[in-house]
Amino acid sequence: MKKLLTITAIAIAFTSCETDVTDKVRTDVYNNSSSLSISGAITNIDTLGTYVDLKLSNPYLDNGALQGIEGASIQLFDGDSLLGALTETVNGRYEEVNFQSTPGHFYRVEVVIPEAYGTLSGIWESTLDECKAPFTQIRPMFSILEGDSLYYDYRVDDTVFYADADSAFYSPYQFWNDPVGVGNGYWVKSYATTKIYAPNGLLGPLEPQETEVSLASSIVIFNDEEFIEGPQISRFNFIGRPYTVYTDTLIDIVYEIRTISPPLFDFLNIMSANVNNGGLFSVPYSPQIGNIRRQDDTTVFGLGYFYATSVRFDSVTMYHPY
Repeated sequence: MKKLLTITAIAIAFTSCETDVTDKVRTDVYNNSSSLSISGAITNIDTLGTYVDLKLSNPYLDNGALQGIEGASIQLFDGDSLLGALTETVNGRYEEVNFQSTPGHFYRVEVVIPEAYGTLSGIWESTLDECKAPFTQIRPMFSILEGDSLYYDYRVDDTVFYADADSAFYSPYQFWNDPVGVGNGYWVKSYATTKIYAPNGLLGPLEPQETEVSLASSIVIFNDEEFIEGPQISRFNFIGRPYTVYTDTLIDIVYEIRTISPPLFDFLNIMSANVNNGGLFSVPYSPQIGNIRRQDDTTVFGLGYFYATSVRFDSVTMYHPY
């Protein structure tokens, strides 16, 4: 606040000059030159492998498409061992499907930015990120009928039996064993939802009208810091608010669960706080510093994060019980 008051005083003192100091401050703050963004991951997905996106960030308040960095060289390391180079595809995207993660290994990338990009040129690198082991599934993913056989329907302002209702509420759950050792984190996304017209539920016949739709979905991050070291049986409600399922519809939901290291968990928590900061007069953003830095000056950070992960997919089908 004191800094803002100082800037205001200077602006008043120079009102008779041709240069508007407040405009200059606004230009410096909101129209800063582009920064380097390096984001990507090494995964265990056969069709994905390792990928990195090299971009130039936009000035503040500029919502235009990000410019990809072309002609760069990216090498992937497993600890100190060189695995090889990634191949450039399009608009700053670099990939190699054959480089896949292994739990317990630490990975990093080394990126050479061409001289054409001025002060951003040179060698950048990520710090080592550990690929954590995935959880062990105890049983297939399942859904719980909220309210058992009846629920309160706000549309009719009364308690309704599911047998007499055209819809039911479900929440999807998972029972799993947390791997040995504290510090395991998870990134969960419901990335695909499908409605299927099914007037008789799972008994069929199912009409051939399978259409992907945009149902409520979210990304959730959590870790096991509340657990003691060792395997822990846990139940996790992946969505929170129940889904509404109608009598003539099935809903299939696919969940993508990525393991994340403690540093990435902290990074994503700060990102979440920044995105959901509460409005114009909320507490200012926290510094969003990832694990990207210049090799010749490790005090200079870029944007983004390169991480290692184990990925698994789980799904659940929900339908009206009557």
